[in-house]
Parts: sequence; structure tokens; C-alpha cells
Amino acid sequence: MAGIENPAMAINSRINEPSSILHLRISIGGAIIGMLILWYESHIHPKITKRFSSLFFRRLVWQVDVAFIILIPIFVLNIFFGIIEDKLSVKLAVKESLAFMATGLFLSFFIYFYFLSILVSFLRRLHTSFGQHVFYNYLIERYTEPLEENRTFLFLDSNDSTRIAEELGHVKYSRFLNRCFDDIINAVKEYEYDIYQFVGDEVVFTWPASQNDKGQAVHMYLSIKNQFRLFDNLYRTKFGVRPFFKAAVSTGKVTATLVGGKMKNIAYHGDVLNTTARHLGLCKKYKRDILFTQFYLKSLGHPFFEHELIATLKLRGKANESKVYALKY
Repeated sequence: MAGIENPAMAINSRINEPSSILHLRISIGGAIIGMLILWYESHIHPKITKRFSSLFFRRLVWQVDVAFIILIPIFVLNIFFGIIEDKLSVKLAVKESLAFMATGLFLSFFIYFYFLSILVSFLRRLHTSFGQHVFYNYLIERYTEPLEENRTFLFLDSNDSTRIAEELGHVKYSRFLNRCFDDIINAVKEYEYDIYQFVGDEVVFTWPASQNDKGQAVHMYLSIKNQFRLFDNLYRTKFGVRPFFKAAVSTGKVTATLVGGKMKNIAYHGDVLNTTARHLGLCKKYKRDILFTQFYLKSLGHPFFEHELIATLKLRGKANESKVYALKY
């Protein structure tokens, strides 16, 4: 087949080609762009923006970077198709690709992929921030009627929050907590969980209890500690304090239901929440970072981590004694 020597002719042939071929090219381009954006958001964007505490600058960097991620594959793919299909030389294929980027068709492609990227990024952040099941459960109204579930709860609470709030003031303390919560979420993104709630300086994770759980709560907590360790200098420079969160874990039956009228939220009711909160309050007394109950250990089958019994006591309002366990370092 004789090559097309005029880039303008190549563009016209591209615009007027059969819709099936055009759809194939869009699909290939979309798949490549989607994978690049997913890779960028997972691995590159957190490293680039780790020193930005401002959400505005983080989103600005994302918008600029995503624009380039869309532009470059379209440019390169047009060169590729120009060489393979239109039999253009490399020089003419580059010219054709540059000329194509000045057309309305290219602008349509760019706008389509850009806003699709925003939508996908929003859904991904929803998944990361609240857990993979929350959005889906809202859509299907899973908890319109109360359901009984066996779940594990991980409570995290900031140490010395009153002292830190007094030192920083309310506004700076809020920025400090926002940065802490961002780092906590980034530290545990590889795990499957739902975020039940943020309450003041506390965050509560939950997930269905399973015999296949290999000590996820403990591994999540250690990942969070390591994340804070990595950014220790940043916290001391920006806030003058180092973050530290204590934790408690328990497993038990809860009733899950939607509450709140028009502003619906998933609520869990059950003794396990009260028990976990009581164990969280014991961290300071026993000078331990993380405590867990016998119910959590029993739910694991095999705990997959070293632990030790540090106390057997009767919690206020409880008929039976509770065993308090901690990590054995």
C-alpha cells in the first residue's frame, strides 16, 4: 500500500475512518491512559505530594500531571498508528500527530478522558477513604433493615491530644489531625476494610471477621506506626510534635443498620464497640501501644503474631471478667 505523504490527508482519513476502528483506537488509548493514571495515583502522586500539607496544591499537581498523562499517550499512539496504518515516515507521523492535536476531535478526546479521570479518581478516593464496601452498600441499601454481622473493630486514638491541641491551637491542630489521618489511610491502603467513623482525634476501622484473617488489625497498626516514623521530620518541622496513636482491637456480633433520615449513615450496635473502647482506655494504664481482647484472638484461629496476657479484670458494667492482651515484642 502506498504511504500517505500528506499529514492533513492522514488526519482526514483518521476522522472519516469506520466507527469500529475509531472505537478500537479510543479503547486502546483509554486502557493505556487508565493504567497510567492508576499507576501514577498509587505510586507517583503520593511521593510527589508528600511534603504538601495543602489539599489545594495536591489537587493542582494531580490536575497538571494527569493532563500530561493524557496528552503523551495520545501523541505517541497517533505516531504509532500513522507509521503502522498510514505508512508515514517517522517525521511525517510526528507532524501528523502534532496537527491532530490542533483539531476538534483531539479536544473532544482530551475533555472526555480528563473528566473520566476525575470521576475514576473520585471513586477510587471514596474506596480508599471509606472502604470498598461502603459505597456499594449505600447504593443497594443493604442495611435498610437491621442485619446481624460478626465484625472486627480497630480503634485508633491520638495520644496526648489535649496537650497537643493546647500547644498548636485549634486551627493548626486540625491541620495536624488531617495530616495524621491522610498518613493513616495511605499506610493501610493495601488492606480491605471500611472506615466506620472519624470522631475528633479517633478513627474506627471495621471489616467482617474471618478465620482467614492473619492478624490484619495488628499489621495495619504496625504499618501506621512505620508511616509516622517515615514522616517524623516533616511533623516536627511543620507542627513541632510527633504523632502517636494508641489502638485497641476486638471482634464480636453487631447489628448494622442505616440511620439518620435523609442524611443516612451506617451504624453498628453491639457490646463489641463498648469493649473495644474500654480496652483503648487501658493503653495508658498498662503503657502499651495496642491492646486486644480474647474475642479477637479466638476469631483468628491462629493469631500469627506473638502476644501476651497482661491483665484479667472486670470492666465496669460487665458481668464477666475480661482478658487483656498485648503484643509481645
